[in-house]
Formats: sequence, C-alpha cells, structure tokens
Amino acid sequence: MKQLKKIALFLPVTLFLLLGCTGTLEKKAQSFEDRGVSYEMQLPAGWKKDKEVNSEYGLQTAFSAEDSKSNSYLFITTTPVDEVEQKGFGEETRKKIKERYKYKKVKDVYMKEYKVGDYPVCKYTVHTQFKEKSVWAHFYYIWTEHGFVQMTFYSAEDNSYRKRSEKIDAAVETFKEISFDEAKATKSQEALEKEEGDIVTIENNELKMEITAVRKLAGADKKNVLAIRYTFTNLDEKAVKPSVWKEFVTAKQNDEVLSVGKLAQDNAFLDVEELVATQSASVEQGESVESVVLYELVDTSTVELTYLQEAFPGKEPTRVVVPE
Repeated sequence: MKQLKKIALFLPVTLFLLLGCTGTLEKKAQSFEDRGVSYEMQLPAGWKKDKEVNSEYGLQTAFSAEDSKSNSYLFITTTPVDEVEQKGFGEETRKKIKERYKYKKVKDVYMKEYKVGDYPVCKYTVHTQFKEKSVWAHFYYIWTEHGFVQMTFYSAEDNSYRKRSEKIDAAVETFKEISFDEAKATKSQEALEKEEGDIVTIENNELKMEITAVRKLAGADKKNVLAIRYTFTNLDEKAVKPSVWKEFVTAKQNDEVLSVGKLAQDNAFLDVEELVATQSASVEQGESVESVVLYELVDTSTVELTYLQEAFPGKEPTRVVVPE
C-alpha cells in the first residue's frame, strides 16, 4: 500500500512536466522536402511556417518560419549527407564562426556536440545583428541518414531570450528525416550540376583560373549576387592574389558592366565567406586555391564574361546563365 502511495504522489509531478513540455512546442509537426529527402519537426510554441520560403538568409533556403511577436526567425538549408565530413567538423566550424563573427577567442563561441535520436548534432551560439537588430544566432548542424541540415535561428535579444532558447532546443529535439526518394535526389543533383555548368579555363604563362560553379545568392541591400567559384593557380615566380581576377575579367548584363557585389550581412554560408576571404591570400608559384568573386545582378538575364585580350589573346566571351 505504501508503494501505491509513492506512485500516486509522483503522478501529479509527471503530469505537470508533460504539460510543461507540450506548451513549449506547436502541436502540429511541419514537414518539408529538399533534394529528395523529407523532414519534419515541431516548431517552438508561437512560431509559424512561412507560406512562401523566406530567401533573406539565402536563395537555397528549403524551409523558413517566424515568431512574429518577438521578431525571431528560422532558416533551414540542406545538402546530401555525403558532401560533409563529420570528423573534425565541430572544432573546424567553431574556428570559422569565430572568424566570421569576429570573436577574439575560439572558446568564446558556445559549442555543444550531442545527438538528437541517432543524429549527430553540432550547436553553436553567437551574438550578432539581423535586420539591423541585436540577436542571438543559434546554429544547429545535423547529420541524418541522407541529409546534412543547417538550422539557423535568429532569436531576439530581449527579456524572453532564455525561455525562447529552451523552446528552440526542444524544437530541434523533434527534428527527423521521414523519407528518402532516390529518383528525386538524382534529379535534383542533375539540375544543380546543369545550373553550375561546365568548367571554363582561362590560362596564360603566369596564371590559370578555372570556373567550377556559379550560384545566385542573397546580397547586401536586398540585391541578388552571382557567385562565380574558381580555382586559381599561380604559374609565375612572383606571388599573386586571386583578386587579380577583377583585372582580367569583366562581367556584363545587356552590355551593362556589373559591379562587384557583397553578401547579405547575415548570409551565413560559411563556405562562401571563406572563399571570399581567399581573394586576398598570397599564392606562391605552383600553388592552387579555391576562391569566389561576387557580382551584383541587374536582372535575371544571361551574364557575359569577357577577358582582357592582352593577357588572354583570342579568348572568346563566356555566357553564364543565372541560376534560378
């Protein structure tokens, strides 16, 4: 009988905890599909899925949501799981975030490695600006069976920040992959490769530049930018920087010369940020580096790249279709 009383005494506490948990999340799970992989999660209580995906974070955003009361936001992007190596990712990404958000020490960037079910997760938190307001940015990187997922929560810096942070953690705990369509994944990859186009090589006795991919990204002042990724190789004895691209290549749309663009303030694609930084790297003879140049787009028409004929005699212009 005493044992029964103990159980009865614990029941109200358990019920309270369950009720407390329920109030943290929206009851209905939200689902989305990207690159052939379908996912679902419960949003924090009070958050709503955007009717149309918000591309302010990046044009590759697969899912977005908002807490309109606090002006807090969620953006999700994905990539195939085999494209991101898990080993060493945690500390390496922490270093990149430290540089990107100008922290003095790596240890000042909050980092936590854990699991959601069977999925490895790396979480980081930094203080930054979004839409010209102070926010706490929570980055979650998750490896599911078929996808690598980056969730970015921008949480308003207000009196409810800590409670909101707990709700966000609880929402991430509900995240899961629910299905995989191999045919869709293959079709998506083929479409992406078609958008990126073929490799274009520009070469003389001093240097070689190989265009390997193009992407359309969200730029500063709500403008779109064309990101042209290229491999830069120095063939000369004198060290040179990948930024010499701008001396040899001109980009135009409808005969209008395009200005060099900038990424949106919180376009947190760390790979692009890192490639932009290599523009100023000193490259010795025989060395190669990956870099990227950004152009501010006028519209969606084809971009024409022309080459300085004194440096690359006879090189024909390259026409670049702006990806959707």
